[in-house]
Amino acid sequence: MQKLTVILLALLLSISFSVQSRDFEADEVEFRETPQQMYDVLSQSISFPILFENREQFEHVAKEQGYSTTDFEHILYLLARLNMEHNVKTNGGIKDAKSIIEWLTKAAQSPYEQAAVAMLQGRYLGRAEQKYQEAIGQYNQALTRINDSYDVNALILKHNIYEHLGALHLLIRQEVPALMHFHTYRDIAYKLRNDYLIAAAEARLGFYYNFNQQLTKSLQHYSEAVRISNNANYPLMKTHLQLQLSKVYRDLKQWDEALKNAHEAAAGFKKMDNDTYLSSCMTVIAMVYGEQGDWNKAIDYYLNAQQLDAKRGNYIAQGLNFHNLGQAYSNINDNVNALKYLLMANQIFKEKQSYHYQVYNELLIGEIAQTKQDWPLMMSHAKIALALAIDIKLIDEQKSALTLIAFAAQKLGELTQTIDAQNRIIELGKTVEETDKNSPVPASALAEQQLKLELNMLHAKLTQAEKESSNIKMLLLFSSLAIGVLLIIISFALYHRRKITTENAALAQLTLQDPFTHQLGYAALLAHLSHSQESTAALGLIAFPTLLSTDLDYGQYFSNTMATQIATRLTEALATPVYVIRQGVLAVRFKQAIEPMQVINQIRHTLDQQQIKHHFRLGFAHLPFLAKSETKMAAKLKFEAVQMALACARSLEGNNDYYVAFRALDFVPLSLFANPLFLHLEKGIERGLIRLETNGDKEDIRWPCWENNQDRQLLENI
Repeated sequence: MQKLTVILLALLLSISFSVQSRDFEADEVEFRETPQQMYDVLSQSISFPILFENREQFEHVAKEQGYSTTDFEHILYLLARLNMEHNVKTNGGIKDAKSIIEWLTKAAQSPYEQAAVAMLQGRYLGRAEQKYQEAIGQYNQALTRINDSYDVNALILKHNIYEHLGALHLLIRQEVPALMHFHTYRDIAYKLRNDYLIAAAEARLGFYYNFNQQLTKSLQHYSEAVRISNNANYPLMKTHLQLQLSKVYRDLKQWDEALKNAHEAAAGFKKMDNDTYLSSCMTVIAMVYGEQGDWNKAIDYYLNAQQLDAKRGNYIAQGLNFHNLGQAYSNINDNVNALKYLLMANQIFKEKQSYHYQVYNELLIGEIAQTKQDWPLMMSHAKIALALAIDIKLIDEQKSALTLIAFAAQKLGELTQTIDAQNRIIELGKTVEETDKNSPVPASALAEQQLKLELNMLHAKLTQAEKESSNIKMLLLFSSLAIGVLLIIISFALYHRRKITTENAALAQLTLQDPFTHQLGYAALLAHLSHSQESTAALGLIAFPTLLSTDLDYGQYFSNTMATQIATRLTEALATPVYVIRQGVLAVRFKQAIEPMQVINQIRHTLDQQQIKHHFRLGFAHLPFLAKSETKMAAKLKFEAVQMALACARSLEGNNDYYVAFRALDFVPLSLFANPLFLHLEKGIERGLIRLETNGDKEDIRWPCWENNQDRQLLENI
């Protein structure tokens, strides 16, 4: 059986090692849910720097570090992405990401590897350099390289690319292609059948519709994301969904719900030490207070968000906070501070080439200049806003800029410029409907792409099935055999374990019984005295002098019967556990306080009813002996102390029932109760540390004398 088990384990291990060691899908979930922990682990799993010149050397480096080439590339790919995440504290950040991308560029050979590199380059261009059009080009190039690949790894890469493309198009206000990419992103998530990725995709669509103020659709998608995410424990996703829902409720002007979700999300992100999203929570709360007209509170929360972004070095986020602060100060007519923060935001947006943010900042500066009646300032910033809006094709923003220009020109007496601006506003108004009708991406394109993806998935499955059909049959056969053998082994092991458990329980029960009468015995008494949940208020030891040798006088059968009968009668009389210690000696454990004379009377009454004339002696003690340190006193010592009390009681002669009870004084040291106990108790009684009670004559008691024990030399260390 042991050899079979070893062979089976070896075969199972050989199969597991033939499968790719890293699960790309699980890595993607971990990347999104616990990015900081993932970075901490992966950054420690590889030794840097990595030096190589070609693919062969790269494979050698991977082997030296203990990885397959595929796994090594994938870890570097993940590290590059993690270094470009706002909410991950890294060692080198963007700089490290750039180095890793350069390494992967040199190592990439297959279309998948080249697509992964192109995706990273697109992410770098958008994240580090704000070159969004160039980033979109890189993402599209990546899609081209894996257009005909439909394995899981390629699907996950496409899944990420479509998400980033949607975000980039939305950032530059190209809503139609953004929606198309987000839908494709969600479709791939459903094809992967991963609840986490599906929920994330639904949340992305919720974000898109919220951005475009289609709030009903936004709530529908967020609700679906929440429903799916409830199936598992994803703290970051659930907290992030609360943040997004707070934005929707803010736009719906449901202030209480908005603040409730924002504050709960803030508490979650604070617990996770995620300052990036905590800053977003502060911003949402500030906007809610701003919408309610409480601009002073809004400014406080904007400043909190600004501190968090400065701490993380998130430059773009700082610019957005400066913009928000400028707007807030303008609403309390503090135009000096408003312009100060807006100009600070302008500086950041110019440096980072974030023109899609700068255009709104320029418009707001123009509006504040209008309030101050600073017409030249209003004109200059309105013209900058117009140029930016034309460059990035923002129609509404062009109209807003032209309106400011027309107003400023009128105030400056430049009538020609005023008329020109008004004419351009009219022309823009005429082209809006035409622009909407001639959408660059027709609605049918989405359905066409979904159908194409479905057909490609089916084709990939068919091809894969044809290539691996013979291997699958062999694998199924072996798996069935292995599972069958494993089930037999498990069943046998469980049966054997149950049998042993039952036998052990029976043996454990037997050890607690007296071997002759099968009543509770000495071992059971010690176990119950030691058990913290078995409360014991007093302990008695009863001896019937005439029954101490019945086994030798009348045989074992009679002796066992008498012991059983006496134990039964005592149990009935005292309603408490009775233990057979030896022939003619029984122990009684009292769970409630009782006096020894009461015990004598109850036993005698019961024995008289049964016409049992045997007299008995009782050794008795209230427990605990030492109230302050009783937990440290062993059960055997408690028993032996009462045993000495019984020895004293047995020395009383006469045809009455006698008891002797011990009671220790409060100041008795614990060291008195130690082996050999009879010697120590004898000394304690002589010194007056142990008080003795009896219903007989104390003068008639013969104390057990340790010095008279002729065999005491047999004990060691005495």
